[in-house]
Amino acid sequence: MPGHEASVVIHRPVEDVFEYMDDVSREHEWQPQLEDAQQLPPGPAAVGSRRRYVSQFMGKRVENTYIIRTYEPNRRLLLETTPDSTINVTTEIRWESVPGGTKVTMSLDGSAKGPLKLVPRRLLSAAFAKDLERALTRLKERLEI
Repeated sequence: MPGHEASVVIHRPVEDVFEYMDDVSREHEWQPQLEDAQQLPPGPAAVGSRRRYVSQFMGKRVENTYIIRTYEPNRRLLLETTPDSTINVTTEIRWESVPGGTKVTMSLDGSAKGPLKLVPRRLLSAAFAKDLERALTRLKERLEI
């Protein structure tokens, strides 16, 4: 899966947007494919915390565990999947204060493994791009109510 990046401007202060996105229990509200999300250990996030996600991707149940590699509140979050995950992914989220709100930029880079390796690369890439755009659109909708 080649890298994908998308951005959205949300008309809310960066602190509000970060706080909402940092709450793992609310991620299903803006990530439509997500079925379950947990942070281990529970409580405030930090470098080394793990986040376990169960989601639907291309009609398949996918289970991924991420380790937080970089955690800079209101600025940047970098997560990488663990070897036991369904797919190898590095996810970066950046928050930037801009006139009138917050620019959120999400990027995904990774490679398929297991059964997903059988999916043609262009289909896999298109599905990731679509999910990323849908997530950012829903995020904007939820926070600009």
